Amino acid sequence: MLLENTVTSFRLFVLCLCMATVACSDNNNSSNKKQEPTVEPVVAAPTNPYEGYGSELYDAPDNWLCRPDIEGDDNDCNGDLSATIVFADGSTQLELYEETEEPEVDCFYVYPTVSNDQSINSDLEPGIEGPVAYLQAARYRSVCKIFAPVYRQLTASGLASALAEEDVDFEAAFEMAYQDVLDAFKSFVAKADGRGFVLIGHSQGSSHLIRLIQDEIESLPYLAERMISAHLIGMVVELPLDAEVGATFQTTPPCDFDNATGCFVNYSSFRRSAPPTPELGFFGTSTDPDTRAACTHPVDLGAGNLTLDAYFSPFQLNPYNDSALNDAISTPFTKLPGLIQGECIEDEGKGYLAISVDADPDDPRIDDVGNDSRPGWGLHGIDVGLAQGNLVKLAQRQVDEWLGQQ
Repeated sequence: MLLENTVTSFRLFVLCLCMATVACSDNNNSSNKKQEPTVEPVVAAPTNPYEGYGSELYDAPDNWLCRPDIEGDDNDCNGDLSATIVFADGSTQLELYEETEEPEVDCFYVYPTVSNDQSINSDLEPGIEGPVAYLQAARYRSVCKIFAPVYRQLTASGLASALAEEDVDFEAAFEMAYQDVLDAFKSFVAKADGRGFVLIGHSQGSSHLIRLIQDEIESLPYLAERMISAHLIGMVVELPLDAEVGATFQTTPPCDFDNATGCFVNYSSFRRSAPPTPELGFFGTSTDPDTRAACTHPVDLGAGNLTLDAYFSPFQLNPYNDSALNDAISTPFTKLPGLIQGECIEDEGKGYLAISVDADPDDPRIDDVGNDSRPGWGLHGIDVGLAQGNLVKLAQRQVDEWLGQQ
């Protein structure tokens, strides 16, 4: 996870060819001049900035968790996505995942800080990274073809050393991770044949995608035109106090009803009763008095306290208080309709998804979501799961709008 986001200088270039005509005459009498029709300037279409790009690490499928040409169980995004819906009275219903026709766009996903490697940077041999990609990204496959690179991230061990102010070159470690993400992204775009894409990240993954937007996408029209949206979950995106661009991003606004494409979706989740504070953490709050932290409601860019369409694995949350009932569930995911609500709060520099639980001690379902992270980090570990169904539906809406504009 990034300890601070550096906003780089904004560069935007447009390539254009201008053609002009000059009026001519058959003689020197201006009254007899023949007016030629005006030719409108011709603007050259932006070209792929990575055309012909080659990567030693990412051109082949070896260093990808998910890629369309990786088949079967070797692709971490190909797993079973069926879910057991657990209603308030304890009854259940099976929700099968319906595969869709081949998507017309792509998704580029970067996972959070999860590596168990004890080095500062992870190696390129995935462990828990694959299951995390399955939990966070696989459900998007109804919307897009998923590309998820393995990258040499700053590990949990390295982060702990940095937070403890040990002798760790944090900037160098984070730079190595970002350069891998950039290398993979360039290889991805070089071979995408002009398709649109959605960026998806959580925590450290979102941090790298934020920089990618700053350094590459906002300065290259070809990329900006093809970025359908960026789902940047679990990391702060800062906005000016009175504007929608000009802090973290120079031209990329938060998604809203009027701008659902070419924009970003961003939130960090906290219990309503325990909002973020700058003193305890760096999620959900801006430390700059001239900026505020963004929050985009994942429920179709809505407003107010809305019910979330959450998906959880047993490793994240069990649906029943009775362990025997939990053991009887055979699907990899569960849903708890009506139990969890979220509301985007923006106040005094804070911007976060306030989570509340409609608990009933008399029914067999759980009364709390657990998963409290470090002090000040809120519900960081289940940021994505809390609204995953909503995020996927929102991505589909954004893709449909983008395709309709082409």
